[in-house]
Amino acid sequence: MRAALLIALAACGSSGSHGTIDAPADSSSPRDTPAAGGGARERILGTYLDWLKQHPGATTNGLDGAQLTSVCSLWTKLQPSAKAVFLTLTARLEGSHLHSDLTPMLDHVTKLYWVTGGTGTTVSDPGTCGGAGNRMIMQIDPALHTELHTAFSTNGGASSARTIGDVVTASFWRDSHDLGGPHAPFNESDETESGAPRGQVQYFSDPASTVATSALGRPDLMTLVDPYLFEMDQDYDCTHNSNPLCEYTTYGPLCALKPQLLGVDIYAATYGAVDLTWKPAGC
Repeated sequence: MRAALLIALAACGSSGSHGTIDAPADSSSPRDTPAAGGGARERILGTYLDWLKQHPGATTNGLDGAQLTSVCSLWTKLQPSAKAVFLTLTARLEGSHLHSDLTPMLDHVTKLYWVTGGTGTTVSDPGTCGGAGNRMIMQIDPALHTELHTAFSTNGGASSARTIGDVVTASFWRDSHDLGGPHAPFNESDETESGAPRGQVQYFSDPASTVATSALGRPDLMTLVDPYLFEMDQDYDCTHNSNPLCEYTTYGPLCALKPQLLGVDIYAATYGAVDLTWKPAGC
């Protein structure tokens, strides 16, 4: 089943110095809000293409901005597990809404800097299930940052008015309970209350702080400075593995053994199926 998914994903798509960037647009700026996040996905991929073309050279996920001519060429060259990461994370962001104005979190993502599947991934191998891969690094606008910080400070907010709702009403975004703490250099982290997989995000608590205005120091983004950086992954099992194309047995409450399922199927069981054949319009 995993091999078939990899082949399908591959078929549907048939390191310079990265310095300080512009601040994100204010949340009042116009943005597209299409059904199912399609147009928002294309908008975000467009910012990723711009970033890669502005910083040509081979990256750890196999892309090189010097070899990309369009969003379609970017999508075609992206590995299957990276596509699955992008599709599942953007689905979670599209389904999570700010209580203040009911806009999806995805609408507040202003740039994409990095998306990768498992370490060592190829067209036929999803790569590692855990580690530092299987995630996206983005820029968010000040409105979403404020709501994330409020959700952290208030444990998600009052039960009658959660600061940020999850895809399903039984869950919401709150401060992370991960014993490992935020992923360095980030110093604040939120996660979803329940469900499998559990969404997890990392960001800087104060955009004006020294850590937020210092270089990120991550692969492909070593010298990037952006106070509104935002990292996201989803934990599919009890050991926090995050690859949607890996198979898992310890998912859900109390880490009890369950039937072996692909990460994408675990996601679908709670939040709805993700169309892994999606591709940008015109591709």
